Amino acid sequence: MKIDWNIFREKRCLHCLSPFTAQADGSLLHKHIHTHLCPQCAAELAEMKSGFCLHCGQALSDPKAAPVRCGQCGGTADLWQSFAFYMQYSSVFRELILKAKFNENRACAKFLGELLAFLVLERFPDQRKFDVLPMPLHSRRLIKRGYNQCLEILKFFKICLEKHSECRADIHGGILRKKVFTVPQSSLDKKERQKNIKNSFAVMPHTLREIFLFDDIATTNSTLSEACRELKKSGVQTIHIIVLAKA
Repeated sequence: MKIDWNIFREKRCLHCLSPFTAQADGSLLHKHIHTHLCPQCAAELAEMKSGFCLHCGQALSDPKAAPVRCGQCGGTADLWQSFAFYMQYSSVFRELILKAKFNENRACAKFLGELLAFLVLERFPDQRKFDVLPMPLHSRRLIKRGYNQCLEILKFFKICLEKHSECRADIHGGILRKKVFTVPQSSLDKKERQKNIKNSFAVMPHTLREIFLFDDIATTNSTLSEACRELKKSGVQTIHIIVLAKA
């Protein structure tokens, strides 16, 4: 009997669970996606490289336009230096984030953490030290959910980043804290989000001057803006925003 050895190379898609054979080449980021997702699902995870604002990630009217600074982000001009995200919050990417966020799916958290590591290496090629702060959860929400998905994703981010580069990543989970319990931002409009999140963060004593602030999803950037204001007050001079998806 002739054995079909290809069956041992067959994998299951992380999203749809369909069997597929990984045949990836190209960048580390491209290989990562195409070794975890079938070709159909992988096609939905195309990195966004045009049609957005360089400073706030807002989509531009022309999806093919080169990334430029839009006219709507003047209010955050002094809060952060750079804003990096992978793609818009939609389709397969949205489902993978939700599974990591609400279902405690470690496979999805690992996939997203490694994707984030490859994205950061791509966007910050000259950086050798990354001090990363996860967006915190209030203690009540943390108890209810049982984990902070941002921190879980960053655990895999650190392992992958240090494995595939000479960079070092330190994850600082206790510096930025949520001191006020607020209703979920997803249920509010832009003005309500700004009011809801105002004065809700506290920053513990630290000596950091340059940090990377991570959140899984950015919508109006209200939460990021409020966190950055407090971090600036605490002595942080340079803030880089890194998110997985921009809604």
